[in-house]
Amino acid sequence: MFQHNAMCRVIIESNEGRIIKELGDGLMVKFANAGTAVKCAIKVIQNLRKYGGGIRTKATVSYGTIWNVTNPSGDHDVYGTPVHVSARMERYAAVDTIVIDSKDKGPALEWLERTNFRVERLHKKLNDYPDIKLYVILVK
Repeated sequence: MFQHNAMCRVIIESNEGRIIKELGDGLMVKFANAGTAVKCAIKVIQNLRKYGGGIRTKATVSYGTIWNVTNPSGDHDVYGTPVHVSARMERYAAVDTIVIDSKDKGPALEWLERTNFRVERLHKKLNDYPDIKLYVILVK
């Protein structure tokens, strides 16, 4: 877990990302846009595959407003639709894939069109979010 998070942190921070929550080996990261998030996720997956000593990972990308909240006991947490959507999308992400929701597909495809990554539609539904269509990016 430590090696995974340390390797991810270096790549994320050098690619305009900011880690806003860690839970075990799960990281919630904030980016300026979906294209930047997808590019960084690809770099994380490829670098872990190459240098991670057998560590593999997966990612989800969902865009929207996130609220950082500190409750009266001093505990910090994040809330918002992207938090809930990403948590539900995670169950459909396999190792070496990135699952994105339909509203993020356009910005991500602008960058992906210049690459050889494949984007496929996932025919899965998210509980509580039936209108969101899911897509998967297969990372080589």
